Amino acid sequence: MSDPTTDPVAAGQQSEYVFVNVLRLAGPAERFESIYADVADYFSRQPGFRHYELLKSESDPDVYINIARWSGREAFLRATSNPEFRTRTRVGEVAAGDPQLCRIIRSAGHSG
Repeated sequence: MSDPTTDPVAAGQQSEYVFVNVLRLAGPAERFESIYADVADYFSRQPGFRHYELLKSESDPDVYINIARWSGREAFLRATSNPEFRTRTRVGEVAAGDPQLCRIIRSAGHSG
């Protein structure tokens, strides 16, 4: 049975949307991280943006994973269709990615 305190579907809540992008470096790591800092700054000012993480693989130093949480699909699409976003997104200059917009269907864990 689902626990409504940890399962957004069982709780009847609108799920957050999570953007996940697995990226492989094709340029300098320092430049890539600098570009992502700029993108994170842009996202932090957008309505519906909740959280952002840039992870670096422990097993492959050329692999990064970007995870961004949004209040909904529309908020993400609005932010990424803004012309300012297009001028800041230069990730393709230094990495190839596999971007996916995902809806949370089940969640578990401890808070705090």
